[in-house]
Amino acid sequence: MKRATAVVAVSLASLAAHAGRPLTTEDAVTLEDKACQVESWVDHNSSMTTAWAVPACNFGWGVEWQAGFARSHDDVMGTTFSQSYFQAKKVISQPTEGGWGYGVVAGLTRFPHRPSHRGWQDPYVIMPVTWTPDAPTSIHLNIGWSRDADQKIDTTLWGVAGERQLNDRVALVGEIFGDDRTRPFMRIGGRLTAFKGLDFDLTYVARAGGTSADRFISVGLTWATAPFLP
Repeated sequence: MKRATAVVAVSLASLAAHAGRPLTTEDAVTLEDKACQVESWVDHNSSMTTAWAVPACNFGWGVEWQAGFARSHDDVMGTTFSQSYFQAKKVISQPTEGGWGYGVVAGLTRFPHRPSHRGWQDPYVIMPVTWTPDAPTSIHLNIGWSRDADQKIDTTLWGVAGERQLNDRVALVGEIFGDDRTRPFMRIGGRLTAFKGLDFDLTYVARAGGTSADRFISVGLTWATAPFLP
């Protein structure tokens, strides 16, 4: 992905329960207390392939801790560790059927190949809101802020996403997300539950009027555990 794509994707990096993969927009849901999950996915476009590994755990008190690490390959840089982030999410009000839920996400990002400010110096805060009009349907709304330490720029982040469970195994997902400085990205695709705790997903992402570098295929999986931590 290009730098602008990467900033938006990392800053909005959503994980939680089923709006994480494959959606970028955060939801107002966390893992169960004492449970963990691992998400992994590959984004591929015409110029770069980026693979992500994202473990997360809820050690208690309703706070989900998550870290993400990306390894990218292109013809210029070769294969390198390109991006990473660390965040915490707390749900203040759980969404219920026919109702709303909301929470807060705060984190730091790191871009090790920048000319300067290569450390954990890019903070972000996101407020996720989830509306569940009926059991199979969820709508997620995001508003947030991020700081680019390298360019000394503050950015407003936003996202709107929806997911519809067709049956016990298949769900359709879609979203539009971005910031106040660039054209937004759109995603559409689906998620397949192989068995409880293991999901696979496939989506297509593009930006209206963008180049081939702004269009990519994303393939991923999510493995979630039952509560097991002490």
